[in-house]
Amino acid sequence: MVCHVMRGKLSKDFIEGCRAILVDKDKNPKWEPSKLELVSDTFVDQYFSRVNEGGWEDLKLPARFNLPAIALAKL
Repeated sequence: MVCHVMRGKLSKDFIEGCRAILVDKDKNPKWEPSKLELVSDTFVDQYFSRVNEGGWEDLKLPARFNLPAIALAKL
């Protein structure tokens, strides 16, 4: 998901959010699409798909065994 956000090819919403909060500080982003109801399941699925371009790799995090019980997955 982070790779898709960083590439900015699926949506410019990350850049728009940064503009609204950090640059213009108007806290009034112009999202595309403008309403959550207009975001399709297909669009969401694209964010969770693998990036198949050279130079982009899956994020590999080391296992953490010292987490408190509340932080462990319940599934």
